[in-house]
Amino acid sequence: MLRGAVESLRAFGAVFANPSLRRLQLWKQAAISVQDRPDWLFIKLHCHGMDPTQNEVMLGEPMRQFLRKLVEGADERREILHFVSAREMVNIILAACDSREGNPGEYRNYRFKRIRPVSSKAASGPSQSAVKG
Repeated sequence: MLRGAVESLRAFGAVFANPSLRRLQLWKQAAISVQDRPDWLFIKLHCHGMDPTQNEVMLGEPMRQFLRKLVEGADERREILHFVSAREMVNIILAACDSREGNPGEYRNYRFKRIRPVSSKAASGPSQSAVKG
């Protein structure tokens, strides 16, 4: 069973127009996790169905700055980040529900597998070197 709260119904609404480390703290305080696995927090940022007026926030410099600070400060904040697809997140949640332990990134293909293989171009993208797990 997932537990937690919603910080904002609009991920990037008028009050907090841009993603920030301040908002990260709010997302962490929401403590979205699977019961009995509070050490695996889930913070989902997405842009499916994105409002075109939010292009700059979601795809522009504000998001790049946030992601840079997020990744560069992870060690200092004692965090291990996993950037995952919706399918991978479901698999990690299912593994947590089954009381799996260890590195959550090892459960990306726990139950639901990829339909198509990852292209070599996508697999060697620049973000791979900055992400643990």
